[in-house]
Amino acid sequence: MDFSAFSSHAGPLLAVFAASFLQSITGFGLVMVAAPLLMFFYDPRLVVLLVVLLASCGNSAQTLMLRRTARWDIVKRMFVGSLCSQPVGYFIYHTFPSEGIKLLVSVVILVSLTAMQFSRWRFHQTPRGDFIAGFLAGTMATTTGMAGPVLILYFAAAGMTPATLRATTISFFFCCNVLAIGTFLVGGAAMGEALREVVFLLPALIAGIATGHIFFRYLPAARFRQILNAILYIVCLYTLYTSLGKLLR
Repeated sequence: MDFSAFSSHAGPLLAVFAASFLQSITGFGLVMVAAPLLMFFYDPRLVVLLVVLLASCGNSAQTLMLRRTARWDIVKRMFVGSLCSQPVGYFIYHTFPSEGIKLLVSVVILVSLTAMQFSRWRFHQTPRGDFIAGFLAGTMATTTGMAGPVLILYFAAAGMTPATLRATTISFFFCCNVLAIGTFLVGGAAMGEALREVVFLLPALIAGIATGHIFFRYLPAARFRQILNAILYIVCLYTLYTSLGKLLR
């Protein structure tokens, strides 16, 4: 592979490496970190496709390993909700301007960060709630590439063991992302361009995850999480400022 191509992708490679490394250390969602950073280098529409593809790659192996621990009854109900949400999500993705998508991604991340830190809301896990959570997560996955924030809030008070919760959410993310990829293909999104970029970004994803696992025991996860939250707040507020400025011109 042409090394000059890798050098031209230095910025995106560093962004994906940092996102996957920090995820390994803090447990924070890969997409939630990668999306705002990649928007410095790519069009927001392409970033949505990139993070969905990267997340699918990252979750595929984990889903296979954790399939016996996952609550597939919950995954199936959420998947049905996600399936029903695809027209809504793709309509927003297709009709919003690029700056509008960038603005939406930043708002979703800011609201999610604030809710995770300060909200006392607790939702009880029910079959109806599974469907609604799946619908909202599917809409967010197709619109912004981020299904995670919805499930973080929904499962905050779920009576599942950490292992079962992790396996269930990862399995749903994989199914939801595959569904979103199918929707993008049917809708005619620029998946070919996204796949070409992912080829260059995958080594950074793998290296970041592997490095994070190596250093996990030596680094303070809580401190890294605080630093990461601060970085995301700054990046998202800056993106809001620039995007609103362009939209209001």
